[in-house]
Formats: sequence, structure tokens, C-alpha cells
Amino acid sequence: MKRRDFLRSSAVGAASVAAAGSLPVAYADTPGPAAHLLANNVSPDVGAGSTAPIRPFALRQVAVGPGLFQEKRDLMKNFIERYDHQRFLLLFNNTSGRPNPPGLDVPGGWEDGGLLSGHWTGHYLTALAQSHVDQDEQVFKDKLDWMVAELGECQDALLGRTVHPGYLGALPEDVVLRAGPPRFALYGDDLDTNTWAPWYTQHKIMRGLLDAYTLTGSQRAFEIVRKMADWAHLALTLGDIHHPDYSGPVTRDDLNLMWDTYIAGEYGGANEVFAEIYGLTGDDRHLQTARCFDNRESLFGACVDNRDILVTTDATRPGRRRPNRLHANTHVPNFVGYLRIFEQTGEEEYRVAAKNFFGMVVPHRMFAHGGTSGNFPGSNDNPEMFQNRDNVANAIGSDGAESCTTYNLLKLARNLFFFDPDPAYLDYYERGLVNMIAGQRADTDTVEDPQLVYFQPLTPGSRRDYGNTGTCCGGTGLENHTKYQETIYFRSADGSTLWVNLYATSRLAWTDRGFTITQRTDFPREQGTTLTVDGSGPLDIKLRVPGWVAATPQGFVVSVNGQRVAGPPARPGSYLTLSRTWSPGDTIEVAMPFTIRIERAIDRPDTQSIFWGPLLMPILGDPGAGNFRELTLYRYLKLDGEYSRAAITPSGDQTFTTGGLTLRPHYVGDAQPQSPYFRRVEPDVVFGTINTGVPNRKRDDDLPNYDVPVEGIGSPGDEGLTFLDVVWDAAPFPTHGDFVRRVVELANEWVVNGLFTAAERDTVIEYATQAEGELRP
Repeated sequence: MKRRDFLRSSAVGAASVAAAGSLPVAYADTPGPAAHLLANNVSPDVGAGSTAPIRPFALRQVAVGPGLFQEKRDLMKNFIERYDHQRFLLLFNNTSGRPNPPGLDVPGGWEDGGLLSGHWTGHYLTALAQSHVDQDEQVFKDKLDWMVAELGECQDALLGRTVHPGYLGALPEDVVLRAGPPRFALYGDDLDTNTWAPWYTQHKIMRGLLDAYTLTGSQRAFEIVRKMADWAHLALTLGDIHHPDYSGPVTRDDLNLMWDTYIAGEYGGANEVFAEIYGLTGDDRHLQTARCFDNRESLFGACVDNRDILVTTDATRPGRRRPNRLHANTHVPNFVGYLRIFEQTGEEEYRVAAKNFFGMVVPHRMFAHGGTSGNFPGSNDNPEMFQNRDNVANAIGSDGAESCTTYNLLKLARNLFFFDPDPAYLDYYERGLVNMIAGQRADTDTVEDPQLVYFQPLTPGSRRDYGNTGTCCGGTGLENHTKYQETIYFRSADGSTLWVNLYATSRLAWTDRGFTITQRTDFPREQGTTLTVDGSGPLDIKLRVPGWVAATPQGFVVSVNGQRVAGPPARPGSYLTLSRTWSPGDTIEVAMPFTIRIERAIDRPDTQSIFWGPLLMPILGDPGAGNFRELTLYRYLKLDGEYSRAAITPSGDQTFTTGGLTLRPHYVGDAQPQSPYFRRVEPDVVFGTINTGVPNRKRDDDLPNYDVPVEGIGSPGDEGLTFLDVVWDAAPFPTHGDFVRRVVELANEWVVNGLFTAAERDTVIEYATQAEGELRP
């Protein structure tokens, strides 16, 4: 059963679990190492990167300006501001026995009293906190403070009515406890016996409260979330102590079974919040609770060892309850939490597990827009599950690529970069942000629902379905579009270095160093950026050179105060460092023109996507009538290899045309059908309009090469690059002679491998030599 299709049949009333006796352990409110900060309304930084060599700036230190990010943010903030926040408290009041005001309805969707109720409240708290610090708008703080106060009243009302003190939820405590021993409840729709990701919901509520504290200084929010953490420790160590079949404290074996239970054991990034609370309190119980979420039976150790078991077979499947295909968004946030444990303890296996897990997903299961998970022949037809390794072309489904999975992958990539500044992490972050995250929000201003999408399908002619009140993707979407500024700039822990990661109109106020950096750019149009420095002193400024930048002298050009920076061409997928003593008014100009480029699916090179710079450019509509549209493009190329010269040409503001078809960015938020992938068909070897008549044969690249076979598809097969693919991969060619030498070299190779006859080779070389006029730019 798919979560999205799971129907909740009725609402939960005010029933709650009655207390039965006192606890064997007293939980006193003892001050932790950060108590002096808490008492003075100062929020210590215990979040992502707080102990790393590279660290983020606080959200309030960076402001985004006019452009794509501001437009999407303002649409979401308008919804958050105008939505009636009182609706979130209805189910919490029911559970705690408090009265509700008349005339209000629950939010709906999964927030209807069913078994996942409460999670959206946490997302909304986080979105309110992020919206407030964005521009210090009081309306968001007022809503946040009201909700925090009311949630605190609910928690207080539950005291003495639950098995363990400190519980807070929109559903009775039993919905959480039944996930563990002795019942180990399964996912389903029976409100009395089943459960649905109860620890995921606890994570979201706690995350929202923790953000209310760390972003806005709400002491009340911290009091509530700390009591929740104390409750969780008891729930995960002592367990359901009043159940008639109780047999003793929760064991590691019990926890392993819980976390392997499909959806019922989904806990999001609960370990994340407990590690952060430990950082605030120094209470070892909170660290112990964070470690309780280690999935030690079927995944954690494999990731430490870099053994990819995200998809298994019946013969290779570890764990008693885990499915052969792991649910993507169940597991990605687990590793965000593992990184937070590493940050607080320095235990290396947690970082290694997170790094290796990310490497199993990106690029091995990554679609063009940055998403993951989809169907493939012979699988269980659940698009929320990981596909087998290296399966892209044969995993494209009508659904798939949950938006919230990408939300969590971006968090993971960002956090990994703090400890290992590999530019590839930020290349992925940018891909997911400017395509899938920006494309999640409709370009409509409405308060009826958040206008967010759940799946972002990639099949030809697919449409995005906007709405998603109460769903996981609807919840993370509230957060996505209120924190666009979080990764534009980073700093070194010692304050000596500034990283410029994203090129977006923005302003950084680095008060500790006395610097203000103002960035102006025309993104998402063709890229040009100017950074103005206001401040004095030595500082290394690292400018990200995106991996998509053309590897030519014109690909990434930097000037300081009008003087071009000397040196070899910047290498795509790196950082260029400017080391100098800065003065107020110094300017940095970066030119990196967007170019049209083609990306191939890693398992089937003829399945391709078109990009303009970092932007995925789907074909508008469904020109293949539900099938992949076929395109022939090599005949348009000149020696420079530029597709935009004739093959794919500009036709308007951020639109292009190829073969009479219109391309536009994926981030455009409407429900028109689009086709992000097409099939490349190049039947003959051609040089411009010259057709050699020789078949453009593929070499055997042992593709696809799946770790788990796909029904009806050989592995490895013979889907490889064509002759023209390999020729043009070497573009640009300085001269026609360089082009001919490339053709000769490869034509001889094709003969050796039995792909050309000697006569075909000679024909190809002859026509390539004659094609100088055809190929001249």
C-alpha cells in the first residue's frame, strides 16, 4: 500500500492512555552545559555544521533579493501568514481533553485525525520560525508564540494521563508505544491496532519546537521539547510498561525490528533532534535516545562498510521485516541524524555511514531534476521505493521522485560538505534546489492549500499535481520555500574564509568579521554575478565553479575591481579562491554564461535530458503521445559543439526551441504536461548535412549494469555510446584538423572492435575531411 493512497476512515477522539502508577526513575530538570545561554535567551548553535570546519550562517544573517527564490518564498509566506493556525491545535486539544473553539476544522489531508496526524503542525512551526527570521515580520512570531503556548498547555494537561510524563501529540500516546514491544504494530488503517510512522510525527513536532527555540529564542518551546525528549527516552528504553504482556526494557533487538517495519517504523530524522537536545543539555540520556534510532540490523553497518543494499533479493535481504526495496524517504533523514550524532560525539562511523549512503543515491539513483525513487519492471510497483543501483532510464515512472526525499537529500549533502568540502555536494544541492525544490511550488497565489507537489514524475507528458495539504511533501514544502538563503554562503570556523556557493541576489551581514557582502545576479537568466564587499581586512573568498560550467576560457571568468583575475581557466566542479585584503566598495564580477548541454541516463545513454546551465529544460507538452520523443541533433553541430547555435535555439525569455518543440525550465510552476527526458536517435554518421550512409553504431559499454536485475532487461547489455557520441564528447575542436584526427582515431577503434568495416571507416574519414565548410562555426 502506498502512503499517498492510504485512506483514513475516521477521526480520533479525545481518548488518552491513563497513567497506572509512578515511574521508577525521577526526571529532574537539571541544567546542562548550555544552561547559562538558555537562561539569557541566547540560542546556542547545535545544528548542522555547529562543530564543523565549515559552518553555515544563521538564517537571519542572509537575505534573498529579487529573483526566483524571492518569488517562490513570497508565495509560500503569503499562504503561511493567511492560514488559520488555530486549526492545528484541534486534535492536540482532543487528545489532551481540552475544549476547542467552535467553527474550526482540522487541516485535512493526512491531518484529519488519522494515524499520521500531528506531523504538519511541526512543519508549520518550522515554517513560521523561518518566515519570522527572514525579515523580522511580527505576524509570524505572534502565530508561533500562540501555537507554542497552546501546545505547552496540551502537554501539561496530559501529565498524569500517559504512561510516561512529557508526551505531546495529536494522537494518544498509545499510537506511539504500540510500535514497539510487545505489540510491534504494523502500518494500516485500524486506529486501535495499527500505527503510521509515529516517531516520524514526534520528530516533526520536536523539530518545529526546537526551531522555534533556536531561531526565535522561545524559551517555552525549549521547555516543551525537552520534556518530550525525556518522555522519548523512557518510551525507547523502558517501553510500554503497563501493557499486560510487558516483558522488560526495550532491547537493541527490539529497536532493530521496529526500524525495519515498513512505514510503521519510519522515524524521519528523530535522531537529529535528540542529538541537538543533547548538545544543549549535556544530558547523556538524550544522546542515548539519539543512538536508539540506529538501524543496526539491516542498514547501518552495511553503509559503514559501503555495501549497497538499498535494494536486495529474497536471497540477500537482511533483517526480519525489511522489504527488498527500501522506502526512500524513510531512510534518507536517518542519515541526517547520524551526522548530527557525529557532530556531537566525533564518532566516525556515523559520518562514514552518511557519506557512503549519500554516494549510493547520488549519482547511482538520481534522476535529472535531482530526485530519486521509481518503478522498474519486476518490482513491487511502489514509486516511493529506491530503484536498483544505476537504474535511471528503466525506473522512470508515472509517479516517483517524492519532493520530500529531495528535501532530505539536500540537507544531507549540505551537512556532508561542512566536514568534506567536495564541490560535488554543492553541485547536487544546486541541481535539486533550482529544479525540484523550486519546481515544487505552483506559481499561483492562493491560501486554499499550499500549492505544492508530492511526486515530480519524469515520464513523457507527465503533469505535476499541486495541493498537498497535510502530506509529508506538503509539510516539507512549507520549510523548503522559507529557507532559500541557508546555503548561499558558508564560513570557516576560524572566520578566515567565506564560501560563495550559490549565485543568487542576496545580502550577507557577517557582523563578527565586520563584512557585508551584497550579491546581484540575473539568475535564473543567463548567469552573471557581481559581489560588492563592504568591510576591511584579509579574507579568503572561495567562489564555487559549478560542474556544469563549460570547460573553456570563457566558461568562468572572474574580475576584481574590473581587473580580470590571472591564472589558468577555472576547473568546473571546484572553488576558485581570492585571497586579499579587502576594502569597502571592492567588487567581484563573475561571468559564467549558461550553455545548452545534454545529460545521459547512466544506464541507457540514448535516454537524455536537456539543461541550460543548471536548469532542467523539459519539452513542453507530450509530443511523443505518452512515449519518449525522438530527437536527432548531431547534424546541427559545428566545431565548437554548441547546441544552442542551431540544434536547440533561444526562442524567448528562458525558452528554447528544438525541432519545433518548446523547452522551458522545470521550476515553472503550473500543471501543463511536460517531457523531461527524450530518446536520442542518430541512425547514420553525419557531418552537418553530409550523410556518410554508415550506421552510427553503438559500442558495448556493458550497460545497463544493475546490481539487481530488471525483468526482461539483460544486465549487462549492449546499450553504449554511439560513434558520434564519442566524437562530439571531445568538443570543442580548435581546428577542423583536430576534428578529423579525432574521427580517424575513433574510426580505427570501431574497426578493431568490429563495429565498422574497413570500407566504412574509410568512408567516414573521407566525408569528415570534406566537411570543413559544414562544420565551420
